[in-house]
Order: sequence, then structure tokens, then C-alpha cells
Amino acid sequence: MSDPDLARVLAAQHGDGSWGAQATLTGRIITTIFTARSLQEAGVAAPGGAAQAALDRALDVLAATAIVEGAASITGAGDGVLSCYSGMLARLMVNAGRAEQAQPLLDWIVRYQPVVFGGIGYHQPPEPMWGEYLRHRYGGCMASTTCLLGLVPTLSALVIAERAGLPVAAQPQLTAMRRLLTDRRVLFARSGTVLPLAGRTKADPTGTRWLAPAFPRDYVIDLIELVQLAVDLDVPADALTEAVELIASWRLPDGGWPMSGTRRLPLAYRPEKVDRRRSSPIITARVAALGLLPASPQREGGVG
Repeated sequence: MSDPDLARVLAAQHGDGSWGAQATLTGRIITTIFTARSLQEAGVAAPGGAAQAALDRALDVLAATAIVEGAASITGAGDGVLSCYSGMLARLMVNAGRAEQAQPLLDWIVRYQPVVFGGIGYHQPPEPMWGEYLRHRYGGCMASTTCLLGLVPTLSALVIAERAGLPVAAQPQLTAMRRLLTDRRVLFARSGTVLPLAGRTKADPTGTRWLAPAFPRDYVIDLIELVQLAVDLDVPADALTEAVELIASWRLPDGGWPMSGTRRLPLAYRPEKVDRRRSSPIITARVAALGLLPASPQREGGVG
């Protein structure tokens, strides 16, 4: 069956392997990461297929352009390095079986990524901090309260790297993140309010739009992604209670889960539309992978 959305994305790829409307290759790093991520996470990059070939070209150009001194830079220069993109790019490389290109990113995470939140230092690497600008960039990637939008991708990258058998000295950070998520009960700040991971805006005054199950995903995680990390780190069940109850409340009568979140990613692959009343195969599969809720009964003909 033809997929017009996939064909649109593949046709938009530049000859150098990047995606984006910016004039320079370095200006297209962010859009290339997001587009490559949507193709990989949708599971359409089958060996020998057009999507796999496009993903391979994208990862080639990202390896050559976006990795600076072991980290991922959104500008192709040292002052454009950010934790969240380092984690996203590391996951892309590990999941693509590119251990050699993933290793510098993983090593950078181990050397520089602190785990600090709410004034509590769960882990501080012995290396000096990478770039003073990270104390305040985008609200403070490595400030006294570490940005969770950077912690989740970076720590998730370490988890999948360990599973893939790559040599990463990740245990101090993984143990620290387990403690952090246990203390915070995954979903809440100490004040009892939902963690405002996405930032407060006029359109989202509570900063909770990140909760909605979303595909494709960008630097903003959703609740399922956060809970998946908690599951991977063996966070105690009682720290997951509220998050699991909220995910369960989204279940539709047919037993599946909807995709209710959207991201502003014009070039990303979007195999499904946002529809709060219709089950999403992608979101339903992600919930099932958590292993925290009973199996979804499928109506005749399957979910969807």
C-alpha cells in the first residue's frame, strides 16, 4: 500500500542526506534529527527499503556535521552542544546499530551529564561542566536543577547502550536517575504539582502539554516516554502509581490508546493524525511495552 506521507518526507530529503528549509547544512541539523527520529521510531525503515536508505544518508550527514568533540551540536560548533540533542542522536545511532558513531556521544554523556533536581545532587561527574552557557541556555540545561528534557534522552541512551552491550560506565548516572524518579514519584514535583517539563506558555499555562501521548516526538518528551525510562530503571511501582493511573484513564473503549499530542515538526513522518477518539497503533504499542497495564482487548479486525 502506498504511503503518501512517507513519500512526501522522502522526496523532501536533500542530496546531502539532510532535511530542512535552511540554506546551510548546519542550519538543517535539528530538522534532520527530528525527521530521522520519526522514520526510525515509526518502524518504517525496513532493510533494503527507501526509508532505510534515507535514514542511512541522514545518519551519515549527522555523524559528519552534528557531532562536535563527542557531543551533538545544533549549530555544528562547540557552543551549540546541548544534552537533549546528544541523547537523541545517541539513541538514533545505537538503534541503527552504529556503535562506532554512538560511542563518543555516550562517553560525553557519562563525562558531563549531571543528575540534579530540586536542589538535590543525585550525581555530579568529576569532569568540569561542559560550557558555562549550559547553566542558563534554554532555562538551564545543567543548572542547579537539571533540565529533565535533557536528562530523559541522555539517560535513555545509556540504558539502550547497555542493553546493546556497548561499553559505557553508566551505572552511577542510572542509579542517580532511579533515585530522582523514585523521589519525585515520576510525575510530580515536591510541591505536588505536575512537573512542567515543557515550560509554561500562554497556550499552555500549566506547562503540562508534555503529558499527552505524541508521535512524532521532538525534544519534548511525553508521559509514556518518562514512564518507560522509569520502568527500564526498575523504579519502584509505588512511585509510578499516579502516572500509570493517568495513562490508564486515556484508554479507549476498544482497548487501545489515542495519539492526543502534536509537535511542530513540518518534515517529520506522520503516519497517523491526532485523534482523541481513535486508537493509535503506535501509542497503543508504546503503552503495551511498559508492561504495567493489562493487555488491551482488541475488537474484531484489530486495534485502530
